[in-house]
Amino acid sequence: MPDISRRSLAAGVGLLAGAVAVPAAAQQLLAVANAPKFRAQPLTLNPDKIKWLSAQSITEHHAIYAESVNRLNAITEQLAQIDFAKAQPAEIGELKREQQVVYNSSLLHELHFECIGDAPTSPSGVFAQAMSRDFVSLDRWKAEFAAMGKAVTDGKGMVILAYTPRDKRLINHLAADHATGPVGCVPLIVMDMYEHAYKADFAGDPAKYVDGFVQMVRWVTPERLYREAIRV
Repeated sequence: MPDISRRSLAAGVGLLAGAVAVPAAAQQLLAVANAPKFRAQPLTLNPDKIKWLSAQSITEHHAIYAESVNRLNAITEQLAQIDFAKAQPAEIGELKREQQVVYNSSLLHELHFECIGDAPTSPSGVFAQAMSRDFVSLDRWKAEFAAMGKAVTDGKGMVILAYTPRDKRLINHLAADHATGPVGCVPLIVMDMYEHAYKADFAGDPAKYVDGFVQMVRWVTPERLYREAIRV
């Protein structure tokens, strides 16, 4: 029998899938071949230009995020190789719960890094109007967002500004264990309150980290995401 590559077999199975029943073994090969591959995104900022956080802290934090992406790929591949008809439900449940955690961790970390600014700026355009509408003023939003960050005293969680398409409003919410928050919300700003985000520079005083983040938000990120969200 000729040696057929996994990719070739998967392509062949795909052509036949609509016409004939696919054997279980072929389905498993197809699942493995089609399993998504995730890639850690590079930093979109220059760590040396961020004066309120050290470059070392940022790069080490980014390495932790990359580990989450690697774990996500490992879990996704493991799930693709499982015969679900024979697998233990407890095994599937544990893998799917961890998959959600590391998937959310990956996305929220990417947004966190995109929101780290190197100088004080202010929101503009329709996003600035939405901030005033839903929080009265930028200063009031900063006060609420900062207070939420300082309320995370166990070194675990994230503070998120999000847009709710159902209500067409902006809200701040806390996310524990990398949960993304209210259903259907679109995260616009993420402040990582896990200890690894601030310990190297602000050990014992996370409040200074919170104040630095809030004052240095890179507003172009939530502005872009908000414009995309309101088009949906």
